[in-house]
Amino acid sequence: MSTITIEKLVQGGRGLARQEGQVLLVRGVIPGETVSFLGGAKRKGVQEGTVQEVLKPSPDRVAAPCPVYEICGGCQLQHIQYDAQLRFKREILAETLTRVGKLQIDVPAIVASPNPYGYRSSVRFVVFRNKSGFTLGFHEEGSHAPVPAAGCLLVPEAMRKVIADVQGRLARYGKLPAQAESLEVRRSVAFGSTLLSWRTGPAMRSQAEKLFALFQDVPNVVGQVVTASGEGSGGRSQRWVLGQDWIADRLDDLLFRITDGTFVQANWSLTETLARTLAEWTTPSSGLRVLELYSGIGVLGLPLARRGALVTEVEANRWALADARHVAKTNHIGRCRFRHLQADECLDASESGEYDAVLMGPPRTGLSPESLRGLLALNVPRLFYVSYDPATLARDLGKLSAGGYRIARLQAFDMFPQTAHLETLVEMRNSGC
Repeated sequence: MSTITIEKLVQGGRGLARQEGQVLLVRGVIPGETVSFLGGAKRKGVQEGTVQEVLKPSPDRVAAPCPVYEICGGCQLQHIQYDAQLRFKREILAETLTRVGKLQIDVPAIVASPNPYGYRSSVRFVVFRNKSGFTLGFHEEGSHAPVPAAGCLLVPEAMRKVIADVQGRLARYGKLPAQAESLEVRRSVAFGSTLLSWRTGPAMRSQAEKLFALFQDVPNVVGQVVTASGEGSGGRSQRWVLGQDWIADRLDDLLFRITDGTFVQANWSLTETLARTLAEWTTPSSGLRVLELYSGIGVLGLPLARRGALVTEVEANRWALADARHVAKTNHIGRCRFRHLQADECLDASESGEYDAVLMGPPRTGLSPESLRGLLALNVPRLFYVSYDPATLARDLGKLSAGGYRIARLQAFDMFPQTAHLETLVEMRNSGC
């Protein structure tokens, strides 16, 4: 055990220190703090470890309110007061853009979440068994060990009541009709309706129906879905539904359908702010032709079509694309078309001059080499990139900059307070257009 002083936070939320030329990464610390440190595993020349005692605490340190914060892998920053979290995330983003992308960018203040806690409208739990019955939780950081966490504070109180009801029923059973592996709970911010989506091991319809019956009278639950593993069923998963397999929610004046098989950001209120910011930046008009890659249910692209742009929605997830079509029909949005394609397939099939702008929100891994080549070949005047991984964002921005684009503006949004994650919107303009 030794004493170290923390220099800064790095991506992932850990503190970095140096000792005799060795880089140390420590969880649960704040820049400027002096702590006693117990070394752990070494990976790629970096020593990981744990804090034994905070000898000189930062004025930004607060007591984490979650009882399992020290072991749960879901949050990394609960020990830091919220204004300081925003400041440190801004520093991490700026440093990553410089180090990975070789980009010098003035990163503006991060847009804060309206609620530092209680902001999640969806959450996925692991279902596991302990001595008293089944319970809901997450995985311990760095392992698959379960941590009971049905009372997660990132979930709003009304949603926690539904989860507590489900948890109470699970705890009474020594055996379930099907081998429940996980449960995703989604709740509509606008309407309060809730959808329960179970994932199980191999199961039959009769088992799914018995599982449904245990929870069908939970207040505000409008539907349940069981997706059973395809093991032993020719490799194909099985899916059964009781009631609705979707919830409805509002984003500004648009009504959205969100099916169990689709992805949407959990912080719905700040997603609304992101969509408004994008609309202000694009200034959509009847002549603007927008290609949206990884479009999901159309949360960002369809508001642009509502404002007059001609939007092409491209999505590989058929459930998400079906939801996007439903949103367009329900809200009478006519200036849009839909393509069930991978992003690189769409880019290969597109021609230079076909679009005025490309909007994209790729997965955490960022853009594939094929997509990057396709974007540069498409040669559109403007790119709008939404990312929640600073490292892959910096990598892709660096490559796009080398290909003739320049960063016009950037804005980050704190979609996930108490965690190290950050959502960033970037506009790039083609120097040759």
